[in-house]
Amino acid sequence: MTRVRWGLGLIGVLMLATACDSGPKGPGALSATVSGRALGAAVLEVSGPGITSFEGQGGSRVFSAALSPNAVTPSYRVIVVDPEGGDLHFGIRVEDVAAQLPTVAVIQAVDSANAPVPGSAVQVRVAR
Repeated sequence: MTRVRWGLGLIGVLMLATACDSGPKGPGALSATVSGRALGAAVLEVSGPGITSFEGQGGSRVFSAALSPNAVTPSYRVIVVDPEGGDLHFGIRVEDVAAQLPTVAVIQAVDSANAPVPGSAVQVRVAR
């Protein structure tokens, strides 16, 4: 009887695991936040497959240019500006939001007074 219960329990766990949805798929936008000491702007290098464009969020404006659009892993130079200062928010539009998250490197950042902010004091987070 114990084997039967154990077997039924295992089947139940497997059914639950296969029924779980892994989240949204297909085209959409990922949210990115650049955090640091009252940031006014940041120059970033964003790399990853399936990136289609960038968009400002909140009070941030975004400017971008392709560095290597035809590479296996394309990369883009992205400038995010927020005249109010603080965290910089922007969206990364991708072909598939379930794919691997893009990588982001900080090239340069300035605070709201246009003073340089060391790259080590700046963090970038990308989320689905």
